[in-house]
Amino acid sequence: MKWVLLPALFIYCGLLSCRRDPVPMSTLDLQPYGIPMIIRAPDSTEVVQKDYNFMRDITIRKLPGFDIQVFELNAPSDDAAGEKLHQLTSVREDPFFRELIHEDEYGFIYSKALDSATLDYDFRLVKLFGDKELIFQTGLAGSFTLEQVEWMYDCVK
Repeated sequence: MKWVLLPALFIYCGLLSCRRDPVPMSTLDLQPYGIPMIIRAPDSTEVVQKDYNFMRDITIRKLPGFDIQVFELNAPSDDAAGEKLHQLTSVREDPFFRELIHEDEYGFIYSKALDSATLDYDFRLVKLFGDKELIFQTGLAGSFTLEQVEWMYDCVK
């Protein structure tokens, strides 16, 4: 009987993407930074926020490979899917845009080519909280693999 259960367990894990996180993870409550949500993040993650009056910039970083930028703005509408579409249109107009890798209701992962030899990955995820719009993406100063971007995306969705 146990020989039947073992293959079934492997199939079940494969269907659920039993992917291990590359580093120890914990929950990170963003409420102290004015964001009413909890995300997953590596242990001892650094959070830095800057207020520019018209928007806030919250960086969630544990290098190498985990660097999330969150921009908080006044929400132009209460339609997160529409705001995601606006982000997607903007990204597709970028001359470095190459391919849409993954898309769901509120976000997407894409590739960009900075030159003929360098392929990089990024994501956008839009969440609305009351009159605030949060745009999650990779950190602006890094270059990330697809695996790293998928990991970060999963942590904030």
